[in-house]
Amino acid sequence: NFDKLNVRTAHYTPLPCGSNPLKREIGDYIRTGFINLDKPSNPSSHEVVAWIRRILRVEKTGHSGTLDPKVTGCLIVCIERATRLVKSQQSAGL
Repeated sequence: NFDKLNVRTAHYTPLPCGSNPLKREIGDYIRTGFINLDKPSNPSSHEVVAWIRRILRVEKTGHSGTLDPKVTGCLIVCIERATRLVKSQQSAGL
């Protein structure tokens, strides 16, 4: 019965923690982000992750799944705090 359902439209929810995604600093995205990368052939997944670590100047990077060096495809790279989620990405069947 939808008559008793209270639906709010254009409802504003205050953000006591965090910030609006449109107003976040780029550093926040780097510290907690993912990169969905189309890996080219020849470099290994490990090399690509090392390049990203060096380019972004971060301490921790990881990838969920390994692609052979000659294979191209989607490689999910986790950065800094997001590296905690690598195991969950691997078991998601992606």
